[in-house]
Amino acid sequence: MLTYVVKLTTGLIGVIIVLRLLGKKEMAQITPLDFVYALILGSIVEEALYETTMPFYEMLFALAYWALLIYVIEKVALKNERFRRVMKGRPELLINDGIIDVEVMDRNNMDVDEVRELLRLQQIFSLKSVKYAVLENSGMLSVIQYASEEPALRRELKDDDEYDENEINYLFVDAGKIEYEALERAGFDEEWLREKLKKDTEYDVDDVYFAEWNKNTGFFAQGKRK
Repeated sequence: MLTYVVKLTTGLIGVIIVLRLLGKKEMAQITPLDFVYALILGSIVEEALYETTMPFYEMLFALAYWALLIYVIEKVALKNERFRRVMKGRPELLINDGIIDVEVMDRNNMDVDEVRELLRLQQIFSLKSVKYAVLENSGMLSVIQYASEEPALRRELKDDDEYDENEINYLFVDAGKIEYEALERAGFDEEWLREKLKKDTEYDVDDVYFAEWNKNTGFFAQGKRK
């Protein structure tokens, strides 16, 4: 029992040390490299707890060496920009002037629905509203909306009684593929999609990278880049 007490206490101290080495970051700011730090630290503590033959001083050495390694990497990354980019990556412009960069999407193994999810977390429910979006190292999006798309308070509107009720946005085409489940939820079919999209945007479904639809605003689509 005493062995467990000592190892758990040491493990807690090790976690605190790692958090201090990472600096005062919010969880959303943690990079993939920081995640690896914590993952391996947890593995060290777990092995020390459940491997009864592992001496206490070996666990202490592993924690000390891992803390030192993290410290060295962080300091080198702080002083060397090229090393920092290799180890931690760098932010990428995912949406530029309202256009999604397909190469950035492919490079980060993302689809349009994942981008929309990240936007919804920031209370942005349509790609049409986004002028610029930066994909941060943490995987979060930093967004600049079009000025005309920024929400106005109801009390700021002149005609308070004349506005459309808010409606949900549907993604009917994602990365060139028709989302049949979304069509079904909205009460439409592929024939309606092809006819309506052509009428509203002059795009054929086969030429579209993504197509988003809202009952109030209609279609917002981006064509495939040749």
